[in-house]
Amino acid sequence: IYECAALCIKMDNVEVTAASGNSGKSGVIVWTSSMTNTMLGFLADLVAKGKRTSSGFRETHLKQCAAVLNEQFKLAISSDQVRNHLKKWRKIWVRVVNLKNLSGALWDEDTCTIRLGEEHYAGHCMTHKPDAPFLNNPIEHYHAMATIFGTTGAKGMNARSGNDLLSIDVDDEENGEVNGEIYTSPQVGESAHPKGPPKKKAKVVKVLEDPLGAILKDG
Repeated sequence: IYECAALCIKMDNVEVTAASGNSGKSGVIVWTSSMTNTMLGFLADLVAKGKRTSSGFRETHLKQCAAVLNEQFKLAISSDQVRNHLKKWRKIWVRVVNLKNLSGALWDEDTCTIRLGEEHYAGHCMTHKPDAPFLNNPIEHYHAMATIFGTTGAKGMNARSGNDLLSIDVDDEENGEVNGEIYTSPQVGESAHPKGPPKKKAKVVKVLEDPLGAILKDG
């Protein structure tokens, strides 16, 4: 563990994630930028192919992603570790969306950079130091994050707008639990009464036209 912690200090763009009990190994893994790029790229590809539900990624998707990472990097990553790392990048996406909406902020599409004037940048970072890496610097993995967290593959009634922030996964579709919490879709409240109470039809009242009024109207 101490060796991995030392490695984390020396490497750029890394994250240490505790190994899951399901992985068959104890200890930690070090997420490098290339590993993160592979993970986000794989999941973004699933979204592009319409394989993700409106609620998020299924457990089978996370296991497939872990298998790809293990084969490419010769590791023993579990689906839980993929899920936890994905949660980290969802938090980053939330921060990026909020920073893009800052007053006076300019978005550079070519470099995926949120730009602030020098004085504005200094004043903001003085009170919001964690935002500094995401301002006036190209945002790493921006397009993959936008695909995963900024859009859905759902259509029709289950579709959401492009700015919606999605849940990470769907552990059990039948019991509706996500990470130990009850997940309810926008339609759950309607399921108890799918058809709803019958609507009353409006009464149509025929009004007889005044003969004198009809003559004057014709005239």
